[in-house]
Amino acid sequence: MLAGALFALGLAASPSPSLAAPARVTVGAYLNDVQSLDLKTHSYGADVYLWFRWRDPALDPASSAEFMNPNELWAHTRTTSYDKPVKFKNGEYYQVLRVQGRFISKMDLSAYPFDRQQLLVEFEDHRMDASELEFTAGPDAISRSPELRLPGFVIGEPKLSVYRRAYPTTFGDLRADAANAFSRVRIEVPVSRPAMTYSVKLLLPIACVIFCTALMVLFDPKHVDARVGIGITALLTIVALQITLNEDLPDVDYLVLMDKVYLGAYLFVIVGLSLIVRTTRFTERAQIASAVVVERIGVGVSLAVYLALMGILLVSL
Repeated sequence: MLAGALFALGLAASPSPSLAAPARVTVGAYLNDVQSLDLKTHSYGADVYLWFRWRDPALDPASSAEFMNPNELWAHTRTTSYDKPVKFKNGEYYQVLRVQGRFISKMDLSAYPFDRQQLLVEFEDHRMDASELEFTAGPDAISRSPELRLPGFVIGEPKLSVYRRAYPTTFGDLRADAANAFSRVRIEVPVSRPAMTYSVKLLLPIACVIFCTALMVLFDPKHVDARVGIGITALLTIVALQITLNEDLPDVDYLVLMDKVYLGAYLFVIVGLSLIVRTTRFTERAQIASAVVVERIGVGVSLAVYLALMGILLVSL
């Protein structure tokens, strides 16, 4: 009886395997390069070094890391710095994994060309869920190469974070009682476009078209053909500029900032042409002075409204 009681007491005192703490893996990253950002496919190329430190000799997180946002996975290369994990004097194991390939980062282009994007690299362990293995960010968890450049963009300071990602499925695993959560590492690289450069590239041409369109009311009202020709040419120029812009952008179900700028330009030119058509009747009645006044007031008000709307759009970014 005493032996049975002691045996039962021992079982009660021993921790349950299901309540065991997950293995801790310290992780960090070095961003070596980012290249060829492709807006159409929402993808970019990256060269990243990932380092891992852990204590459990049964683990090898560098080999079981699974990237969750790869693009063209067949073209990814994974290289470890050491054939076997290095063991430090304090009992920790250490391995470095270099990953080169393309990754997907779905981008919101509603503020294009003044949008700010987060380029992502995300991975988790494909063998163990968060109850068995948990990543933690190490000291100075992420750094980047001093030579890191991405032509056409300004790169901000990268960030590494760890969070739990729950899946709403057991993936058909009959052993699982509920949907599992996995410890996921996220690397974020903020990028943006130089505001001044893209203002000159994209906004200056449309501003020139608007300015030239406004000049058509300075022609003598008798020159109807010349003035209408300026308006039609302005419309065709705006169409050509918008088509050129859309060639660089993916198909999206919303209007980007430049689409709104072009729509405003269309309306301005159409209002200008409408005024010319309307004042043609004044010219036919020899009311030249009235035609000039109506046109200039109408175009002036239209230009002020257009500039105010564009200013609101840009300030609201």
